[in-house]
Amino acid sequence: MSWEQLSWILVFLSLAGNVFVIKKNVVGQWLWATSNIGWVIFDVSIGAYSQACLFMVYTGMCIWGIIAWSKKTELKAES
Repeated sequence: MSWEQLSWILVFLSLAGNVFVIKKNVVGQWLWATSNIGWVIFDVSIGAYSQACLFMVYTGMCIWGIIAWSKKTELKAES
């Protein structure tokens, strides 16, 4: 697989993640986290270190979102 093909897969995953987040589904956070890790790898490979840093922060925010959304789901289930 070429870097160009990988970048299009990452675009698709990022956009799909956005659709799920709009629908308030935690799957979107997982898709974003996965695509963000891919973007970090892609950006490092092309020397775009500042953008790689941005996507590393985004990955951390996705993990934060997964934890927060999962806690909300657990609280609703207990009610």
